[in-house]
Amino acid sequence: MKPLFALFFLAAAVFAKDLPKSERFDKAIAAFEEADKASPAPKNGTLFVGASNIRLWRSLPDRFKKDKIINRGFGGAFLSEVVHFADRIVLPYKPKQIYLNAGGNDLHLGKTPEEVLASFKAFAALVAEKLPKTKLAFLCIPTSPSRWEEVETVNTTNKLIADFIHAGGDKIEFIDYFPMLLGADGKPRAELYAEDQLHFSEAGYDVVTSVIKWQKEIAAIEVRYAENTAPKAPIVFIGSSSIRMWKTLATDFPGKPVLNHGFGGSEVFDSLNFAHRLVLPFQPKQIVMYAGGNDLNAGKTPERVFADFQAFVARVHAALPNTKICYISSAPNPKRWAQIKETRALNAAIQAFCAKDERLQFIDVYPVMLAPNGEPKPDIFLEDKLHMNAKGYELWKGVAGPALME
Repeated sequence: MKPLFALFFLAAAVFAKDLPKSERFDKAIAAFEEADKASPAPKNGTLFVGASNIRLWRSLPDRFKKDKIINRGFGGAFLSEVVHFADRIVLPYKPKQIYLNAGGNDLHLGKTPEEVLASFKAFAALVAEKLPKTKLAFLCIPTSPSRWEEVETVNTTNKLIADFIHAGGDKIEFIDYFPMLLGADGKPRAELYAEDQLHFSEAGYDVVTSVIKWQKEIAAIEVRYAENTAPKAPIVFIGSSSIRMWKTLATDFPGKPVLNHGFGGSEVFDSLNFAHRLVLPFQPKQIVMYAGGNDLNAGKTPERVFADFQAFVARVHAALPNTKICYISSAPNPKRWAQIKETRALNAAIQAFCAKDERLQFIDVYPVMLAPNGEPKPDIFLEDKLHMNAKGYELWKGVAGPALME
């Protein structure tokens, strides 16, 4: 047995020598440092660091406009290399938040899940020691069509890291978008990847962005049902802040099994992305959605928002073909009155679409929210000129109520 063991050890040592050395990224790291000298990175920023899915994320600043984004992705990087260069491209920025995505390349070139976990632990310990006020989140290791044969190893590694994070309380967050990357066949959705079938396409980044923004709120909604079971065949209200802030929903519609699954600031795509958690498990007889305004405000075209709504309908009806889906028209408000042309275009497209299927209904609150001069009634909004007060919800109640199923 000794010669066999010695041969195995020698082979492992030779393979280890063949692994890329961290020095291969010296020029890339130096380029980051030179860029910082020319234009210092923002203080108290949000740092994304890791391998090529971070480096190639060109739309990152546009997706997180409220944050001061720093992108320090270097393509092909190991998680261990992120640790190695942390003193040069992580610690100096003293960010308020770090999003780390790496580990897939480590696994691809032969590192074990345990070795990747050890690298993450080292990074987490470094951040905890040097940046005690900084929040850390690990973006789960994705698998892709080109590396699908590695899926079991990726799953094992993600579980090891997730278990380590969850055991530490709320100091670190595990961002789990892995389920959303898979289609009905359990394999990667090709449209979420670039032509190389390895890196994310913009559609893939849509998924990742959605989970980063809303994972905690979705989990908070699910917690409601840990002790109180949801009614059978409910009416699920879903969408953005105007749904979330509808505090009188249950009392406005007594006797109706309404559930409020609104999460503020969300877009139509977010309801689509989390349908497997907020909609499908509850098997609702009816869904009432209000979303779209945030989408337009973020720069999406009416055509894109309409396509997301169509995708939501298709997703729901594939699993629940008899569920009725109602869309509350994107509403006019003083704060976003400059976007009224886009709002009207979105409403027109969805209204026409709903008219073609008896399982769909367009609930038009638009007319009752306008004053005689054709502009939004000033007395139905809060001080922010965006969200409604009780008087506004009373108007919605009158229009939406007749559409609700018994």
